Amino acid sequence: MAIDKKSYNKTNDAGIKIHNDGVKFWFDFSVEGKRYSRLWSSSKSHSPKDRLKTARRELDRIKDEIIHDNALSSDVNATVRDYWEKLKIVKGWSDVLIRNYDYYFEKHLLKLAKIKIRDVKASQFTSLNVALKDFAPATRKKAYEILKPLFDLAVEDDLIVKSPIKKSHIPVRKQLEEKKVITDAVNKYKKIHATIHQLFGSDDLIVISDTKSIQCSENPHHRALFLFGFYGRRLQEVLTLQWEDINLETSEYIVRGSNSKVNTDMTFALARDVRDALLEFVDTRGNIFMIKHTKEHYPKIRLVSGIEEFTFHWMRNLSVSALSAMGASLGDLTALLGHNDSSTLKKYLSLQRETATRNTNDISERLLANKSD
Repeated sequence: MAIDKKSYNKTNDAGIKIHNDGVKFWFDFSVEGKRYSRLWSSSKSHSPKDRLKTARRELDRIKDEIIHDNALSSDVNATVRDYWEKLKIVKGWSDVLIRNYDYYFEKHLLKLAKIKIRDVKASQFTSLNVALKDFAPATRKKAYEILKPLFDLAVEDDLIVKSPIKKSHIPVRKQLEEKKVITDAVNKYKKIHATIHQLFGSDDLIVISDTKSIQCSENPHHRALFLFGFYGRRLQEVLTLQWEDINLETSEYIVRGSNSKVNTDMTFALARDVRDALLEFVDTRGNIFMIKHTKEHYPKIRLVSGIEEFTFHWMRNLSVSALSAMGASLGDLTALLGHNDSSTLKKYLSLQRETATRNTNDISERLLANKSD
């Protein structure tokens, strides 16, 4: 749009000219030896003095933005998807975790994907939260496990000055309220343990009724996987375990920070029956478990155990409920789950997970052997 220069008059401020209507301004200025021209309108409701004051601030903002853009090493046109691809490289996440996050990104974050990083507004995260409102708390929170570090990276690259994600956007999980109370936990703990060994530790035929039966399979691979979950590990943590993370001599194993929610390497004691199962197919390197789908085994475990609420993650809650009933301490149970809860850390400054999980494993063995009731 052409500027009618005759309609603008000089002010006492260099680079600022005001229109005859007293509302519009023409900024004619130089930054780093290059000349720029911008039109800007103030509010009619402001006094002439306030209009000029606001115009000064706007000109300063425009100059700062130009200087910032000139200093950028990143592509000013980079989209959210561009930075998602960059973030995956920077973070060095495991292949399993990347697949998990990629699936989530494609399913829930496509409306943001094509937008330029610099054009994303805070209001779009409000809209995202509305779109995700009917999902589970963990599903809603996962959006920000992806987006927060993504925009933090854009800030580090000086692509944007400040992340558009506000603290209020990030869902806060009330985990104690989310947990479902497990009734008769000690008895269910014993049943699930026995079912895992029965289904994946023998070739028996289990007769459920006159019309239903289940063929078991001697499979130490599946037995070890579900036993890891039985003793408190998340499925993600189990599927990313490497043979190098297992020390069969000391009966310990490490969950790497890159594969855990707390981003810290954690050492746990290896339960005896998990160790026995691993010894049946032990290797020297690479992934321990190559299973992509575990849910196909849930119906069998539910049918044999008679426990309909069974899922892999549910076993974490089961372990805490049963072992707590048997006298396990809060500190040991917190360490068993691999939590870094701040309220717990006020009492327990250092979670000795390896020692703590030996304690919970001992309690578990007594419980399963009916030595402590």
